[in-house]
Amino acid sequence: MMNEETIQKLITMKMSDMADAYKQQAKSTDYQALDFEERFTLLVDREYARRRSNKLQRLIKQAKFDMPTGID
Repeated sequence: MMNEETIQKLITMKMSDMADAYKQQAKSTDYQALDFEERFTLLVDREYARRRSNKLQRLIKQAKFDMPTGID
């Protein structure tokens, strides 16, 4: 059963992707065979990947790279 209070806490802590993954795990039977550590690892990995991706996108934007307009 999904704990809405836990989901709200994750969102408040700016861990929205982990909250989404938690909801997905709660709704899917595919995760039932996994133990706690495996499921928790999947949640953490997803949040970590989102944060790394966001950081990379932010750094690229701050670098103000020239974007090619087309191939000539």
